[in-house]
Amino acid sequence: MPRSMAQAIRLLTAVLALASLVTGLGAGLARLGLFDLALSVSDRHSVFMLCGFFGTLIALERAVAQGSAAALAVPAVSGIGAVLIWFEPQSAALAFLAAGAGLGILSAQAALALRTLFSVVLLVAAVLWPIGTGMWLLTGDPALAAYIWLGFLILTITAERIELSRLRQRGPLQAGLLVPLVAVFCLGLLTGEPFAGVPWFTGAALAGLALWLTVNDVALITIRGEGLARYSAAALLCGYGWLLVAAAALLILPPGTSAAGHDIALHAIGLGFVLSMVFAHAPIILPAVAGMRIRYSAALYLPLALLQGATALRVAGNLLEQDSLRNASGWLTMGALGLYAATLILSSRHRQRKACAAHNNRHPV
Repeated sequence: MPRSMAQAIRLLTAVLALASLVTGLGAGLARLGLFDLALSVSDRHSVFMLCGFFGTLIALERAVAQGSAAALAVPAVSGIGAVLIWFEPQSAALAFLAAGAGLGILSAQAALALRTLFSVVLLVAAVLWPIGTGMWLLTGDPALAAYIWLGFLILTITAERIELSRLRQRGPLQAGLLVPLVAVFCLGLLTGEPFAGVPWFTGAALAGLALWLTVNDVALITIRGEGLARYSAAALLCGYGWLLVAAAALLILPPGTSAAGHDIALHAIGLGFVLSMVFAHAPIILPAVAGMRIRYSAALYLPLALLQGATALRVAGNLLEQDSLRNASGWLTMGALGLYAATLILSSRHRQRKACAAHNNRHPV
């Protein structure tokens, strides 16, 4: 495949993923009654966000890392699925099932080539995506697959943090603790939790994962640093805190019997944990992936604080049964994401202007 064609596929896939993010956010507001969108579309909020956006981006990142032109078929199929969510949800599910299987194959190849804890956890995470999609196909209800899809994201992030924190020494005890936590977490998800009774396996394992990540992540060291390293560490530690909140919600307010507990757990993971991870990693990943040169700015803390406030409002709104708090959380989430994107763009342009000025000073016309 010509290099230009491969670049075009990567760009188009990324655009489709971002379009799915925007639609998913709109669907989320529609579910709160804050945005006018067809009920059939708003009910697919989790599909747009978890499969259309995150699934496609993870598949794209894995395909780029793998390096072959054939691997790009995986995110491309997922991007097509992101479009089909609007019109043909059944066809979208089949596309995501195929993309999930492809991601599993790519992850298995990586695990065979690099037999490390990181690659094994990444493989387990990848397998959860098509399993959740298969449940959606069998039941016709994406809500029943949401926790399995979130498990896919949680374990993918866990694997990435293992790799990014590799400079911190980890003995066999730490690995020996993580493996059973991942196993119990998956066992809970695959046996009907968190909807079947009290999700002891899922809740306890999720709490254990949050604590393991907090203790073993290099963020505990870099939080004492400065600049971008400290900002990223703050976002990571906030995310791990929300993972603990989700675990508590699962155990105290089981989703099978408590709508409030279900909503708290979903959004403590989706908003508090996953988006905090995005905020932490984007300034580090974008220079390599998109060529953006991000200049650290203390302004990055503002959207991060708004995101934490939005998640807290969502939790409080459910505990107090106040729709006004849940609605405020929706708008605050949109504001946090918009401000974060604007901050990254402005800091990138500032960095580019400084680089151009320095170049002109060294090489006057």
